Amino acid sequence: MRFRFRFHDNEEIDNDKSNLQLKSDLDIRPVLFHIIQYDEYHYIEHNLNSISELKILLGEISCQNEDYCTWINIEGIHQNDILDELSFEFNLHNLIKEDICTINERMKLDLLDNGSSIYLLMKMIYIHPDLNHIQHEQISFILKENNFLITFQEAKDQFDLFQIIKHRLKNNRGKIRLLKIDYLFYCLIDVLIENYLIVLDRISMKIDMIDKLLMNKLNENPSRNDFNFETLKLLYHIKHDMLSFRILCKPLREIIIKLQKAQDRISMINPNVHSRRQYRRKKRPKRILLSGNYFFNPNSDHHEDEKAPLFNEYIFMYFKNLNDQIIQLQDRIETYCDLLSSLTSFYMLINNAEINKIMRFLTLLSVTFIPMMFLIGLFSMNYQNTPPLLYHDGYFVVLAVLGTFISSMIGLFRWKNLL
Repeated sequence: MRFRFRFHDNEEIDNDKSNLQLKSDLDIRPVLFHIIQYDEYHYIEHNLNSISELKILLGEISCQNEDYCTWINIEGIHQNDILDELSFEFNLHNLIKEDICTINERMKLDLLDNGSSIYLLMKMIYIHPDLNHIQHEQISFILKENNFLITFQEAKDQFDLFQIIKHRLKNNRGKIRLLKIDYLFYCLIDVLIENYLIVLDRISMKIDMIDKLLMNKLNENPSRNDFNFETLKLLYHIKHDMLSFRILCKPLREIIIKLQKAQDRISMINPNVHSRRQYRRKKRPKRILLSGNYFFNPNSDHHEDEKAPLFNEYIFMYFKNLNDQIIQLQDRIETYCDLLSSLTSFYMLINNAEINKIMRFLTLLSVTFIPMMFLIGLFSMNYQNTPPLLYHDGYFVVLAVLGTFISSMIGLFRWKNLL
């Protein structure tokens, strides 16, 4: 399901829903390759437009220093022939390729090659600064050994959500270049989750606006009562899309838990890793704090043949921070969904109260005028022996009786607090 919020003057929301489908070669937009290599002291950036240039650069990267961190960002998943070549070049399974090019896939995390690489599929939901609406994209992460990260994202527009991360890399801000590729992997996920929270902040502003309009309607303030049918449509659209947002973000907690527990899973999958760690624990004195790298390549049998790890020990503290943010995100989503349901029920109660007020007024009119109509009909019959016709002041007597009856009924209604 693809959804897009629009926040314009008329507070309109547009939903575009479609079934799961694969990208085709009919899209003529080019596939762009953005490669960044860095370490603590060096930074190299490449912008390529063809798969042949990427293959040449990959051959040069394999001959460079292993301490270099390499991030390959591929913009565009709409050309299947290029994805086939990339899958062959990076040794990706056909199912992973299908997940990359299938839009509207559920977010998930998979351990590949007995833990030597990780595949993560997430959604990019952010507020476009120029178009002023919330954009929705799909992004895939492949984290491999030797500080190698590949990202696949849809080429929708020129807005780059990761521009702040690239700026930090280029200008060596913070510790992003001091640490390894796993920290960059964390930073990219952190940007996605932060934008989820920003989107929720924008939605909360609309919910507060609707809440104020309902309160103005309840307080019967005609000068500020702007609640109309379009606002009611906005309320129902936001409620529907918040439910979609909740379904979309539901796998996030499971993904982070898998990242936190991936080390234990890799140890259970490959006995060589487990035995090697047990051997190291026996060799260490008990007073020494256990530290070092995690996620060694399970395919290697000797310590000197081990590649750079997927994750280092420091990264699990950052994963814990992601877990806290996801808990906050899901709590806010649940709160806003409940609040929207409450606002909908509140609006229905206000409408029912107005309908009851109108029906009560009509009932009072009926109770008042039905007896009067009976008296008028009774004394207006043109029979010869009708008593009021024999009195000279009969007309005024009937008016006095009717006025007394109306006054009595109004007094009774006020006494019963019906007016």
